[in-house]
Amino acid sequence: MKKVHATATPNIALIKYWGNRNNELRLPAADSLSMTLDRPSLTLSLEESDQFSLTSFLNGEKKDLKPEDQRRFEHMINLSRRYLQNLGYKKPFPRSFSLEIQSAIPPRIGLASSAAVFAAFAKALSTFAEPERALTDAEISVLARFGSGSAARSIFGGFAMMHAGSSDDMASAFASQIANEQHWPLHDIIIAPSHDEKKVGSTEGHALAQTSAHFKERIKQIPRRMKECTDAILKKDFEKLQHMSEEDALDMHHVMETSTPSLQYLTDETHRIIKEIEDLRSTDHLEVLYTVDAGPTVHLICTDAARPTIIDYAKSKQEKGCTVFKTQIGQGAITIHQ
Repeated sequence: MKKVHATATPNIALIKYWGNRNNELRLPAADSLSMTLDRPSLTLSLEESDQFSLTSFLNGEKKDLKPEDQRRFEHMINLSRRYLQNLGYKKPFPRSFSLEIQSAIPPRIGLASSAAVFAAFAKALSTFAEPERALTDAEISVLARFGSGSAARSIFGGFAMMHAGSSDDMASAFASQIANEQHWPLHDIIIAPSHDEKKVGSTEGHALAQTSAHFKERIKQIPRRMKECTDAILKKDFEKLQHMSEEDALDMHHVMETSTPSLQYLTDETHRIIKEIEDLRSTDHLEVLYTVDAGPTVHLICTDAARPTIIDYAKSKQEKGCTVFKTQIGQGAITIHQ
């Protein structure tokens, strides 16, 4: 039986994805933009099987999976099959699959572990359709989106955007690359204050977004931020990138905090790190920005020149119990061998 291996890494959103117009298909309410990282990574093995099975390991230790974890993968397979049949594929996939995931990405702390998982899964799934026609990267990003909206962007290396679209068509939202990983060699020094998994996952959080009175105003501001952020990337304008990404991150957390129920992903340590980086930036005039996804983990994106100082700062937090990941811009999901 055919067996495929794929590897993928998280991405860090510079313009955040939060809230859907269609939760079943994970059709986002607005565009988003991200930088794909080179680590931490995971490898997914996918094999034809008569019955679906899922096994997952975190740093070599087997994870206890919940029934909803398996249902999420099966739902993605079913949506992917429908999508490819709509594209004209006669028999895109076998009856079912056996999956094994080997990951080094702590889950549910704001490190986009789901983005990496479902990007790798989509990349592996796509190889089973190749006898009829190889999928484009945009089409593979649609498959990834069925599992995790952010995963669509991790298909691509460098900087990628999600085109939200406007219809309820399955293919309406897809990702594309803005610039590859050689364009601008930025770094992301990640500081995780805790590995405690968040109580409300991103999937549940997306469904609550529209309960915030601020949500509609956020959606209105996204096109401006996308334009400014894209322009900053293409022109390598770090100051503009900093202003736009920080504005958008804080705005997303304002939506979270004003949702019903309120989602409080930022901790006291998160706020402390942000304040210390603002102070460090003002005294040392460093090219560094902070951003935070749905969790307490702080991403410090910086240039080559600022990296040594940010590494020293991160070490000081590590000594106080935080976990640090030293990453840089990466290449996106790949099939490693079959």
